[in-house]
Amino acid sequence: MTRIARRIALISAALGALAACGVGVASASPTPHIDHVVASIRAMEQGTGSDTTEGVLWHVTDGNSLPGAGSSDPAWLVRTQNCWGRTDACSSKAVQDHLVATIRGIIAGATTVADVSSMTRLPTGAFRQAIIDGARDGAAAGRSPTIRLLWGRTPAAPITDGLDIDGIIRKLQRDIQAAAPTARVVVALQTNTPVLNGYSWNHSKIVAADGRVALAMGINLWETSYLQSKNPVTDFGTVVEGPAAAGAQRFLDVIWRSVCAHPGKSTKYWNTLVPTTAHGPTCPATMTPAPVPGNGGVRVLAVGRAGYLADGRTSGRTKWFRPSAADRYDSGCIIPPLPNALNGDAAWDGRNPSDTALRALVDSAKQRIVIGQQMFTFPCATSVSYDLRLVDAVARKVASGVRTRVIVSSPGSDVAFLEDYGGDPKAAHDLILRRLTKIIGSRAKAEEAACRSLIVAPFRYSDAPTWPGGSPPAQHGKLIAVDNAAFYMGSQNAYPSQQPEFGYIVEDPVAMADLRRTLLEPMLTYSRKAALPCQG
Repeated sequence: MTRIARRIALISAALGALAACGVGVASASPTPHIDHVVASIRAMEQGTGSDTTEGVLWHVTDGNSLPGAGSSDPAWLVRTQNCWGRTDACSSKAVQDHLVATIRGIIAGATTVADVSSMTRLPTGAFRQAIIDGARDGAAAGRSPTIRLLWGRTPAAPITDGLDIDGIIRKLQRDIQAAAPTARVVVALQTNTPVLNGYSWNHSKIVAADGRVALAMGINLWETSYLQSKNPVTDFGTVVEGPAAAGAQRFLDVIWRSVCAHPGKSTKYWNTLVPTTAHGPTCPATMTPAPVPGNGGVRVLAVGRAGYLADGRTSGRTKWFRPSAADRYDSGCIIPPLPNALNGDAAWDGRNPSDTALRALVDSAKQRIVIGQQMFTFPCATSVSYDLRLVDAVARKVASGVRTRVIVSSPGSDVAFLEDYGGDPKAAHDLILRRLTKIIGSRAKAEEAACRSLIVAPFRYSDAPTWPGGSPPAQHGKLIAVDNAAFYMGSQNAYPSQQPEFGYIVEDPVAMADLRRTLLEPMLTYSRKAALPCQG
């Protein structure tokens, strides 16, 4: 035995002896950001006196994989735009076709249950056909799953879809059922009304099957906005294979249980349920199978927001977050009077862990934060509404020198009728600077910190401020990335809302390298050139 080998053997023996005696040997966690988020959610649940929603609205799993991770064109990262750096006419058809094929393939492969969720408008064009074709492909392969399709009914639905929206969704159910006669096809429109409870309609965008594979995204299934080349909305999503996929469908079980328990229209709910008449129970409230063990190496946190759907769990026994009256007034939308439950409602916090998760992900950053959103604030008549704790987490990081980049959609980026994707980078910058001033205690020092560490910019995909036809580029994706190590991607906006949401936090070096190369660095490179002045 060589001298080096003897030393290795002695060290190994010493470590083994320590372990045998019950002495722990410190080692760095491979996923410190997810660990911090999980600890924050548990502390929130304990602090609010809320029944845990672990395994229902949030869950950490190992063994997951991301299809094509590490390849030149990673299949796990679905996109609607791939014209980075182009100032001439450009088509993103290749990535758009991949998105449509991914939706079709997930549905086609389902043996037990396939889920699709989005919000009205109802799916159009190639998106609608992908759902039908996926059901047909599965039937041709001899599969007979339950296919659940859930759309949040927005206030604009009678305008965007027509007054006969219930008839339109019934036709969708009939067309899918005709394509897959042996499947059980159930379609629903969901909302709860502002009378007696909050106002929530589903906002998640999920396509998932069998607790085995899931796509979580910010992409609405609207062909004319996302599947065109003139000025496509930039958006993206994550495909996960393995036990994390069950988290997406467990989240949808929560919404389906509410729909099945409260069909029809009442003072509290307005749910349209279109069941099949031939196969099994009319309303499949709980369908998610047990998670499928994965053989990958990626840890994933699946996390959702239930809105005002309590699902039988007690939430908010203890008041725990008490912002000042001034902060609560400032962060709300006074005109019009829209509630902001994110700033001081313990019951809301307890049943909506994804709000805590996004703040904690920002708080976990040590070196770098990138936030890509349509909007960072919600416009009111005289001010803006905002998530006080999220904005303050960002401001604290700026104060401590963490490089922070906030990219929001370009002002005036209209794509279609009633589809204004415009953001307000100035409102975002002014708000962060205002909260930074309060944290530091000096406007001058806050501006120094902002000039050192903060960039706020409108979204750009190239050096040009518009698409060739003159339309400002729209950004609708929901992304928070920290330390070139972990990222959130899903449906949840950074500004206050009351909608059910779902997304994944992934912490994996290969996935992060894919994300940086394919999306993050191009977005930062071109958007930075339009950055706002660092001082107010």
